[in-house]
Amino acid sequence: MKLLDEEEVARKKVREQKFKKIIVIAIITLVNLSIAIIAIIVYRNYNPDKITTYIDGKKYEKFDSLLDFEKDENGNTQIYIPIRDVAEYFGYKSYNGDYKKASEEDDKCYIEKEKREVAMYELNSKTIYKLDLENKNNDYNYCYTNKTVFRSNGKLYTSVDGIEQGYNISFSYDERKKTINIYTMDYLITTYASLLEDKAIGNYGTVEIDENFQNWKAVFDGMLVVKSEENKYGVINTSDYSFVLEPKYDNIEYIQYSSDFLVESYGKKGIISKEGKTKVTTAYDELTLMDRDTNLYRTKKDNLYGVIDANEKVIIHPEFNAIGIDVTDFFYNGIKSGYIILNKLIPVQKGDKWGFYNINGKQITEFKYDNIGYKIGNSNNVYSLLEVTNYDVIVVGQKDKYTFMDSSGDDTMLPLVFDKIYMEISSGQISYVMTINDKKYDVLKNLVKQGINEKTNEKE
Repeated sequence: MKLLDEEEVARKKVREQKFKKIIVIAIITLVNLSIAIIAIIVYRNYNPDKITTYIDGKKYEKFDSLLDFEKDENGNTQIYIPIRDVAEYFGYKSYNGDYKKASEEDDKCYIEKEKREVAMYELNSKTIYKLDLENKNNDYNYCYTNKTVFRSNGKLYTSVDGIEQGYNISFSYDERKKTINIYTMDYLITTYASLLEDKAIGNYGTVEIDENFQNWKAVFDGMLVVKSEENKYGVINTSDYSFVLEPKYDNIEYIQYSSDFLVESYGKKGIISKEGKTKVTTAYDELTLMDRDTNLYRTKKDNLYGVIDANEKVIIHPEFNAIGIDVTDFFYNGIKSGYIILNKLIPVQKGDKWGFYNINGKQITEFKYDNIGYKIGNSNNVYSLLEVTNYDVIVVGQKDKYTFMDSSGDDTMLPLVFDKIYMEISSGQISYVMTINDKKYDVLKNLVKQGINEKTNEKE
């Protein structure tokens, strides 16, 4: 009996040992399985199969399907976006054609933030023209993108840079995590406005963000234009709310392309950099940016106009009745600004006569013109004309007679002067017409006959 008991005990120990081994193996298996599952989850989190898009913190599943992802020569991912297809995501409306010129041209499009701003794109161009709808002065600003606009599948595409500048957004893509994060300017401003509520800054008390849409763009440079309790304007950093410019100005306008600020104090205007350095003294009744490439400003002082550069170097002395012309009548001619024409000519009025300076401040014509451009009323497919597209000429008039002048100031290129010089648009085709005693002449044929040939657009 004792032998049988010992054998039973031995068998029991063997069974227990096997059971323990099974338990250990099961535990190890479960641990390994858990590790594998966690590894898969981590891998998928950091190496997801699908791209997830967040716009202002909200998840959008199919936004990436609108985009075109390509690898460049260095293996970096480039993203291209169909300009019109994303408008609704950012609170814009989009249209074919040119703003103010009703058409269905598919080589141009524009987007509009209602009552705020218009941005215009054009096929094969890096230039985005922008019109401030709050200002209503009909002069366009412009910016350049890093890639030209192209067409694919009947749609106009631009780069991330082109979308950021046109739509006033911040766009980032984490390729490893396959995540797109987009923040609209409206969202950023609303967020910072909430953070500033009831927040005292230094000895200045509470401040609120200025309502000017153009000033909101400073947020992309890490700054905010703000107004104090005393209705004085200043600029703060978004990082720590310290002041870039103290709140002591009567008004501030952000100059986006240079990150400077046009300030006003006691009715006088000047320019201060984001480092707080004075670039243009606060001494002018008016100070208007004429063109971002030339960095020139029109000044007004004691009811006389002049031109300076961004460092206050005098280009044209302030002794004239007007500088620049109203281009409202020439929008069908594609004229975006009346300050610098043909990228070279500055129209200057002395008394009741007009003359021209170049962008370096050299006078190139006498003050002898009564009219710059021919105005016809823009009706019945007939439109006012200032310059001939892609030709180095503008229309000038003396005593109701008109001719052409080139960018050097030469107005003797045509042997005759004309009663009218205008545009005609028929079936989408543009032609240029000159008339003498109601007899019509083709402008382009006569220009070519005089050796004036088509040029390329210097801004592209």
